[in-house]
Amino acid sequence: MPSVQLKHINKIYDNNVQAVFDFNLDIKDREFIVFVGPSGCGKSTTLRMIAGLEEITDGELFIDGVYSNDTLPKNRDIAMVFQNYALYPHMSVYENMAFGLKNRHIPKDEIDARVKEAADILGIREYLDRKPKALSGGQCQRVALGRAIVRHAKVFLMDEPLSNLDAKLRVQMRSQIIKIHERIGAITIYVTHDQTEAMTMADRIVVMNKGHIQQIGTPREIYNHPANLFVAGFIGTPQMNFLPCRYVPGTLEILSKDGKTVSSLPLNPAQAMRLEGKEGALLTLGVRPEDIEVDLGGDKAGFATEADVVELLGHNQIVHCDFGGTEVQIEISSKKEVKMHDPVSLKILSEFIHVFDEKEKALF
Repeated sequence: MPSVQLKHINKIYDNNVQAVFDFNLDIKDREFIVFVGPSGCGKSTTLRMIAGLEEITDGELFIDGVYSNDTLPKNRDIAMVFQNYALYPHMSVYENMAFGLKNRHIPKDEIDARVKEAADILGIREYLDRKPKALSGGQCQRVALGRAIVRHAKVFLMDEPLSNLDAKLRVQMRSQIIKIHERIGAITIYVTHDQTEAMTMADRIVVMNKGHIQQIGTPREIYNHPANLFVAGFIGTPQMNFLPCRYVPGTLEILSKDGKTVSSLPLNPAQAMRLEGKEGALLTLGVRPEDIEVDLGGDKAGFATEADVVELLGHNQIVHCDFGGTEVQIEISSKKEVKMHDPVSLKILSEFIHVFDEKEKALF
């Protein structure tokens, strides 16, 4: 069964800048793995080390159980899809897709069969005679995918392949890539800075920041149980709200920026148990925008404030409010009519909260 293993991988450039620190990951057959993080976090560098386009400074890479640090890229049985398509402008779509197979001396009949099969999967059979300049961005990206598919490789590497497409086309291509992965069944390792792509496409997500792995898990695990403050703030749209707080037995006191208590949040016994030994400590409360209830009028139990900004997004809306000097975002149904400066009352649903310690590690 094909697999990819990265053991204690480090990347240090000639100028002594370290891009990747102690990267460890086991990828199983047929998995769709997404590396996600902000620009410069080391995700593309890691992908390029797997491809053989960057030298591994330290650590071990195994592909299909074979030590592969020194294996030439062409011998790694890997197909790669780049951000910029990298199509040959003077070749037709058919020639672009067939080029790599010709270099590997695949028989002509087999090349023809593979190219047409991939073109059918991607819906580009009618474009096989066209040059790239006659295609749209989405069509060019499908040709780039087709060129990878015909390889019949064990591992597919994709480096931000949708970043040059418009929003609507990105959504269409996301679903198409997922379908292609299911049909082909190879390992896919996908790099993106877009956490929506990561959440919607991945079997497992590797969240990276400043060259370090922050968390590895399924989209649901990472969304519901972020390991630290960075992951909690990076995954989720709109992002999680963070409020300064102090723990007193059985209760979180939510603080203003000058340290005064502005609201209290009772905890259940399981939550209180996780905070034993943290009495009086300054902590961070995390709550997702959908886990804050809004009562209009501002006269019900809860934190009284007003709507500063209201963003209508169709079926839902994002309401921005001040909570003791900290701006919070609340996601509610558009069926509730809220306007700027309307008085509102906010109630945090305590069963869904997250608490982070002084070192930004999740306590729950």
